[in-house]
Amino acid sequence: MKLKATSLFLGLCLAILAVAASPAHAVGPHRSTTAFSAFHVEINTLTNYPGDPYLCLFENNGAVVNTCTYTVGLEFDLPIDTYDKKAIKVQNGWDAIYDQAGESCQAFAYTGSMPSSNVGTNVSFTGPGQTKTTTVSLPAGYTSIQVLCTVPPGDAISNLIWNP
Repeated sequence: MKLKATSLFLGLCLAILAVAASPAHAVGPHRSTTAFSAFHVEINTLTNYPGDPYLCLFENNGAVVNTCTYTVGLEFDLPIDTYDKKAIKVQNGWDAIYDQAGESCQAFAYTGSMPSSNVGTNVSFTGPGQTKTTTVSLPAGYTSIQVLCTVPPGDAISNLIWNP
């Protein structure tokens, strides 16, 4: 009888460990990324930078910091799994050394097959160490979401967290 009880106990322990180590459990309902690992400079027909912004953007503990003498548009492409309303938490720089305040970010959803998009809410940062949430509706047929941030000199974006 003792052998059966021990085997049952070890089996339960093994099952609990298997669930805890599963990828679905590890990912959870949200994803996150550091800003520096996920950004591109936004360049479109309205953007005219006086120099190459990639030469004056740098990384500090995962944040992308703008040391340019001009405002830079940053683009973050975020993978999705479902069609619904998306909430994206954007965190700016954590202290006054790497964030002077003044960033703004807005989410967009795109079809990928025609020139149309859903425009999400716009958020503005008023000081360092803030987390703001922008939302956008992603109906069926839309294939991607992006967050576009305007980052003045001396400011930073550090992290993004969203529901895929």
